[in-house]
Amino acid sequence: MRMTTICRSRTFLAALLAALPATLAAQVSAPPIQRPLNSARNAAAASSAQTNAQQNEGQQPQQPGQPASGSGRVTITQGPTGGGIEGIQNPTSHTVQQGETLWALAQQYLGDPLLWPEIYRLNTDVVEDPHWIYPGEELRLAPAPASVASEPAVIVDQNVAVTPADSQPQRPSGSLLGPTIFHMQTASATRGAELDLRTSRAYRAVREGEYFSSGFLTENQPLTSGRILTNLETATLGNIRTRETASQFEDVAVELPRGVDVQPGDLLLAFRRTLETDNFGEVIRPTGLLRYRGPAGDRHRATVMRQFGHVGDGQELLRVAPFVFNNSARPEAITGGVEGRIVTMRDPREVVVLQDVMFIDKGEADGVRLGDVFQVYRQTDADEQGVRVEQDQARALIVNTRQRTATAVIIDVYRGDVSGESRVRQIRRMPS
Repeated sequence: MRMTTICRSRTFLAALLAALPATLAAQVSAPPIQRPLNSARNAAAASSAQTNAQQNEGQQPQQPGQPASGSGRVTITQGPTGGGIEGIQNPTSHTVQQGETLWALAQQYLGDPLLWPEIYRLNTDVVEDPHWIYPGEELRLAPAPASVASEPAVIVDQNVAVTPADSQPQRPSGSLLGPTIFHMQTASATRGAELDLRTSRAYRAVREGEYFSSGFLTENQPLTSGRILTNLETATLGNIRTRETASQFEDVAVELPRGVDVQPGDLLLAFRRTLETDNFGEVIRPTGLLRYRGPAGDRHRATVMRQFGHVGDGQELLRVAPFVFNNSARPEAITGGVEGRIVTMRDPREVVVLQDVMFIDKGEADGVRLGDVFQVYRQTDADEQGVRVEQDQARALIVNTRQRTATAVIIDVYRGDVSGESRVRQIRRMPS
């Protein structure tokens, strides 16, 4: 009985639909449907095909900008990386939190902790020593990008065929994407980008940390020094430490330099002697900066303010003046500047890197000033025509000066083979 009822119902509906007037059936239209992007493209392509068919039959085609009956316009919005869903963009900066290091940040953002020099190179105006970053410092994670105008929305009329995504020409990989294993920049393009970057980079002034930590040559002159006392376990100086090493902000017992007037608040440089040069004495390698506090019983007390290495018992102490430098001044480009050579690298190694320290054989007597910039280069042997070629290796910033020598920090590296055979030339000089 139920099956019979269903069949009769179907027969009745078919008869009813057949009886409807043709004009009424023509007025029945499908409700508008929101299609996804691919469906919209297919619909537009189909509409274009229909328009072509109408033109072949002599019918009047639809005018551009005038939508067909029951159709509209489809808007395709393209993001900075092209059509589709925009990818999550990496942050361009990071605020340092307690306990973070450049090593950890390189692992987090670059995927390899050994790439920490890349982050340091972008933040030399913030980070003095790559081994020390402090909470609250804002570090750049990428160079400042060139301004890129967002792509406008593409309005596609349904009477215009849309090229499928697979057949659309790909955007060329420009400088914003950088070189990949599939797209390598030419040497000239890379060199030009480096030159533009060096030209636009702001001058990096001498920092206090570099002035005290880089060291100097004794120039065969004796140093009037004190020392950090040994056998501190026998000293009765209240809360002065009794361990063999000191940490930052700890108090130590010291012996002041003889014949030198040292007042509370004065700075004392802890150091050790390392290399011996042929004509310019020993290399002084600072380990820390202390502030003299005053007498403590039969001893003297000083506080470790900064550490550049291991601050230990028996190290020598030298009274030093506070750091004074005009950060608003900029060195001026010159030609025919002072020329000299590298006496030695403070930390000899196979390949030099940024912030490596070197000593040159020109000083205050030759007109070298704090903040001057020197070109580091090497000369090849003369060829058959007697021509010698200079190979640019690095740029160095003068961070300490003495009478006959100066200390410089490498701020740009073009070749890693800087050595005692390299020569230097003054290319920028601080105003007097």
